[in-house]
Amino acid sequence: MIGREDFLAALGEPDEGFNRAVDAALRRICAEEARPVMKKKLSIGLLAAIIAILTLTGAALAVGLNLFGIFGRWDERIAELAPQAELETGTPGEVETEKTGKSSVEIVNAWYDGESLIVAYTDENARTFEPFTPTAEEFEKMEKAEGFFEGAEPYELGQMDPVQQAFIDAKQAGKPCGFVEYAVFASDQMFVGEDGGIELLPSVGSETTLEDGRRAYLMEFSDGLPEEARNRDELTLRLPILRHEYRCWFDGKDTYLLSGPLDAEMQTYEWIDGQTHTSYASAPEQIGEAVATVKRSTAETRTYAGEGTYNGVPVHVEATVSTVRAEVRITTKGKALADPCIVHEHPDGGAEIELRYGFTLTDETGRELPWDGEWVGGDRLSESAARLTFEGAGRLPERLNLSISDKQENSEAQIALTPSE
Repeated sequence: MIGREDFLAALGEPDEGFNRAVDAALRRICAEEARPVMKKKLSIGLLAAIIAILTLTGAALAVGLNLFGIFGRWDERIAELAPQAELETGTPGEVETEKTGKSSVEIVNAWYDGESLIVAYTDENARTFEPFTPTAEEFEKMEKAEGFFEGAEPYELGQMDPVQQAFIDAKQAGKPCGFVEYAVFASDQMFVGEDGGIELLPSVGSETTLEDGRRAYLMEFSDGLPEEARNRDELTLRLPILRHEYRCWFDGKDTYLLSGPLDAEMQTYEWIDGQTHTSYASAPEQIGEAVATVKRSTAETRTYAGEGTYNGVPVHVEATVSTVRAEVRITTKGKALADPCIVHEHPDGGAEIELRYGFTLTDETGRELPWDGEWVGGDRLSESAARLTFEGAGRLPERLNLSISDKQENSEAQIALTPSE
């Protein structure tokens, strides 16, 4: 049975810099956002492969753990890649601090084809909570936080430490209370090469809890790796392990926060509003790293093409497809289609823009390859304008079908795509 933890996902750990550090610290305590884990219908052969993976790994706890097999329960594309995601070399990151004790991060599986990277790792996250009452000097360093823990339901907050729970109870009763959290966790950034090398930021991520209590994460870097990280024979991945602390104090009326140690000095930074601010808040500190090497997969890329007519306009479609990504380019012949933007004007003078067209890409089995919902290009379907990105199927399809729909015309066209010679 899928447990409650499979439907909850904490937002990622903070990036470098105050902006993300404070935001992530808040979200780590406030809630684990409920998310539905979508069950996908698996073929008999694929289901057998997943069962084999789980059997060989002792239900995800034995040596040889394959996290792609675990996450493949909800993503057939990842399950297809599981046999190719084994790593030959890797060094877990093991750290110990006075407040949190021992914890570790390990890159377990990875897949790389020269253009896209998918990494799975475990994080034995360490967090310790202590009661906290600031001195007058410490209170001066804290910043007021609006709406912290206000209106939160228990299911939104997830499992809490007793010190956290005491804070919630005290705040609801209008009584002063505070706590400090000491945490060790894996960064949501990854690097390639030596220290300070190529920075990678994930485009999407998932997480779950293993039976031994460790958290498992899957990060995808599929929105375009930096040029320096492409088309290499192998990548040396470095996942930083960070240490951070923050304090929260409720004085009976308002809530105040301090992100970082008490002895942090005043810092000047530029906030997201473009203005310069000063604060005692500081970013997490790196205290270790997990390292692994992933070799380039031999997975091929295939091109598909097809012709059709949409709303009386001849359309040519080309798709470049790998196992994890499909890029579709649409061009018209002799005439452009209507403007893809629908503008909804508001009475107050504002406006909302909606994409006029919808796109569905399916393979020969009828399986849909999810579209990222973005339109890349100009304001019309032309040679320079229509480029769409879809997820791959974990394999190369035999053929594809692109459906184009028009919300204003209430029309739809099907264009069959076959492999190009």
